[in-house]
Amino acid sequence: MIVAVAAAGCSSQILHRKTEELGGEHVSFTTSDNVLLRGHLYGSGATGVILAHMYPADQSDWTDFAEVLAAHGYQALTFDFRGFTESEGPLGTRFADRDLLAAYQFMLPRVSRIFIAGARLGAEAAILVAAREPVAGIICISTPLSFGDLNVDEAIRKVRAPILFVTSTNDPLVAGQPDILYRLAEAPKSFEAYSGRAHGTAILFGPHGRELQILMLRFIAANDSSR
Repeated sequence: MIVAVAAAGCSSQILHRKTEELGGEHVSFTTSDNVLLRGHLYGSGATGVILAHMYPADQSDWTDFAEVLAAHGYQALTFDFRGFTESEGPLGTRFADRDLLAAYQFMLPRVSRIFIAGARLGAEAAILVAAREPVAGIICISTPLSFGDLNVDEAIRKVRAPILFVTSTNDPLVAGQPDILYRLAEAPKSFEAYSGRAHGTAILFGPHGRELQILMLRFIAANDSSR
């Protein structure tokens, strides 16, 4: 089990599993600028869910939920952005949408429809990809208006797929920013705020973890045209 712990200057961070402890099928794919990314593919089925991690973190934050998705008949992909744990290349968060697009293209021939769930950096990338590519829906956890060189206040207006925004009411890292993005979004949208200060995927390992898992499963099922 991964546990959340308090960290100075951050609401929480996750203690990560070792690579050999992660399940699923080991997979890899290459970005448009030839950076090799590695991930884990769980389950099967016509509906795919890509899980994009936050910063600082890695794909192991999503392992438990990927296994839950697989048990519910979905095909789930976790992966590391460039420069993180299993993936190659220099650390470069400004390329997160390019990395997520490579994951999207990897999944595209394997499934009929794709959902993307992301936290912080991963949520920024999810919005940027969904603004350009067809997706069935996106889940954005603890999403700031900008992260590093990424900015999504314009892109969020271009997303047409349903969006689920999730945050913590007292998260100091994104205070009020998910609310702004919710108001800017023109797609079908919903918003959930949990009590506390947990940030990003740390919510999954706190008192609201089970609630969040159920919420995401319901969102995916409600917007999955095959079900």
